[in-house]
Amino acid sequence: MGLIDYWHIARRRWMLILGVLVLCLLAAVGYARSQPTNYVATSSVYVSMATGTSVNDSYQGGLAAQQRVRSYLDLATSANVAKRTIDDLSLKMSVDELRAKITAASPPATTLIVFSIKDSSPERARDIANTVVAQFRQLIGELESIEKDAAPAARAEVVDRAELPSGASGPQSTRLLALGVLAGLALGGLAAFVRDRTDRKLRTSNDLEAVLAGPIPGSTRTSAPVPILGIIDLGRPGAVEETRRLRTRLQRNGEATTVLLSSLSARSEPEIAMALAKSFADTGRHVVYIDADTSGHGGSQQIVPGVVPGLAGVLHGSLPVTDALTGWPQAGMTVLPLGELDEHTSDLLASDRFAAVIAKLRTDYNHVVIQAAPVAHAADAIALAPLCEQTVAVVELGTSTAPRIRGALATFGDNLLTGAVAYSKLGTGIQRLVGRLRL
Repeated sequence: MGLIDYWHIARRRWMLILGVLVLCLLAAVGYARSQPTNYVATSSVYVSMATGTSVNDSYQGGLAAQQRVRSYLDLATSANVAKRTIDDLSLKMSVDELRAKITAASPPATTLIVFSIKDSSPERARDIANTVVAQFRQLIGELESIEKDAAPAARAEVVDRAELPSGASGPQSTRLLALGVLAGLALGGLAAFVRDRTDRKLRTSNDLEAVLAGPIPGSTRTSAPVPILGIIDLGRPGAVEETRRLRTRLQRNGEATTVLLSSLSARSEPEIAMALAKSFADTGRHVVYIDADTSGHGGSQQIVPGVVPGLAGVLHGSLPVTDALTGWPQAGMTVLPLGELDEHTSDLLASDRFAAVIAKLRTDYNHVVIQAAPVAHAADAIALAPLCEQTVAVVELGTSTAPRIRGALATFGDNLLTGAVAYSKLGTGIQRLVGRLRL
């Protein structure tokens, strides 16, 4: 995979990446808030040895002091120093608790010891630091005195006393947030990659073509695979011209007086049928768009809001078809809305009454475009296909899976489909219908 492939995955799965990023940021914020606010007070001590006045004595004394500093670092955090400090300051904490607050370090090749005390109170951190240094110096004096009245062999002198800390040293919120962002991007990218690799949804025309050309369970197909008539991206410039290409391809395949469109996906996609009907109307032909989508999501809901008699009333014999038609001046065509749907509407679509309606409209109009319910929802398209000259299956890329499409094709049967139109949905409504058709 190249960088462009990872970029495409990021574009498809940006919501997943964003969700993981937000979760990691929230976790970082929660962890930062759960950590106590600490202050650090520091004090430094210089260690020297009692030596002679010659240069060689001073040099030897410096080396001896550096060697002693290594042992003094352990003494600085010892239980003895901690116990003395607790007694001196009357602290309400254990020896181990205080030892955990004390840190002693020595810069390389020096005889300096830097004491650091971390505490939630800046005043207490300062007091503990000065007291620890005082008790440490006293302990060194005791250990380095060979005789009771003699001077100690080594001394520890205070260089800098601990002062009140000017600000808190933790928690490091900025660092934790930065780590949260990095972890969110890394985990989000990994989650997006895994989700994309395990996703069975059809995302490209090649994916759909492989399904249409492959074997269909339960089918005895002997004809050529179902061709892809077009790929339309709703929501992008160029829709009118690309819909014209789809219209031209349908006319090239044979008569296009009556065209049926039905979705192989899980939901109805009336935008494609409406765009095709409008494209026919743009040539100056008389076009009628029939909403026969019994799923209740046909395109007439966008054109004629509310419940009207429509096709259902015609099929029940309550009014003639001419009275159920309504104009759509913006698109330059006529619409036959579905009307009030009931449990018998699907049966009436498969009856001779609907065949008579189509025959009537074919004599009055140059093109009849019918929108049927998805194959997975109802068997209407299977019953209507023999009444139409061409039947087009609509597949939404990015949401449809290969098993679902294969199942819909198997339900549809052999030799009924003229071709398929794949599309990805970036916008809604006929006024925003645009597309890009790849031949």
